[in-house]
Amino acid sequence: MGNISVLMILFCLLLNVITYVPYLTNASSCESKSPAYNPSGTHAILTLNNFARGGDGGGAAACDGRFHPLPQRVVALSSGWFNRGARCGRMIKIKARNGRSTVARVVDECDSGHGCSKSHRNHQRGCKTNVVDASKNVWKDLRLNTDDGEVPVTWTML
Repeated sequence: MGNISVLMILFCLLLNVITYVPYLTNASSCESKSPAYNPSGTHAILTLNNFARGGDGGGAAACDGRFHPLPQRVVALSSGWFNRGARCGRMIKIKARNGRSTVARVVDECDSGHGCSKSHRNHQRGCKTNVVDASKNVWKDLRLNTDDGEVPVTWTML
């Protein structure tokens, strides 16, 4: 009876490890390829970024080598959506689940090609593949609480 109990405990531990490894490593969102763009509305996660000099976005924007302080409405897109800069300077419409929408300019890449980290703001370690990383005024326009950290949205090219 003692050996069976030990085997059951080991089996349960192994099952827990197998079940939770993807969550611990963030494997489901660490692929380098972003979901396909849908012209009628691409699902994404809105995150907050400060694009000003000294802000949490790091260096200057990839599109123009400049910083973008408030009140600018700007975003960084995950690498696949950024498409090697093909969307630089383009306007996107972002719509929240509360029905509000706003427009912002693509100025940077949220690098999802270098693996993932819990903080997408550390661009050298990477971000998730489905991120629209937005300035604070985008959040204000959508009437979203920046303390939420990540909010589901949809976006389209204008």
